[in-house]
Amino acid sequence: MKIQIKILMCTTILSFSYLFTGCQSNKVMKEEEIYTFLETCFENYYKNYDINIHQILHDFEKELIAEGHLKDTSGQAYKDLLAYLNENLYFQTPLKKGDFNNVVLYKNPTQVYDCALDIFSLDSTSIMDTHFAKIQREIQQTITSQPEVSIHYFFDLYTSRLTNEELESPYIKQTIQLLLYRWYFKSKYDREIPIDQE
Repeated sequence: MKIQIKILMCTTILSFSYLFTGCQSNKVMKEEEIYTFLETCFENYYKNYDINIHQILHDFEKELIAEGHLKDTSGQAYKDLLAYLNENLYFQTPLKKGDFNNVVLYKNPTQVYDCALDIFSLDSTSIMDTHFAKIQREIQQTITSQPEVSIHYFFDLYTSRLTNEELESPYIKQTIQLLLYRWYFKSKYDREIPIDQE
């Protein structure tokens, strides 16, 4: 019975173009494959709130392009925006977006790694050895050890440590988009200098 369940799970996962750990004959999993599982867990977190986070962030990306904050969807465009925010702090006006989702603004998918371990039986070492996990761990250590951490820290870290290719990886891109979504909101409604509503 256990063998049948495992075969069924492998078939189901592979039908969604994912490589399940138990189906790989002990091959070492590539980082991009691990990110695919993490992306699924990230999106499932928001599905619990009836939120299609993929669609919300995809639409947000199109709005950033339409307003000129992003040149296109490339990793280089994201790196340019992060570098701009590191130098200028807030998004450039006008900021036309007004329909923000409170769940996306305030709920944090903190159990993404645990989900990947539990649901997909990934090895914790393989997750923690990914480049992005190392950066996230560094962020957590900084937040824990310092009373205040500037947003510039995040912008600078992501700009300097992530490659264009990594910024195009869906899981990493969604994580960055979530930060930008929240910072766009802050740029519009919670900045010290009032902006014209256009």
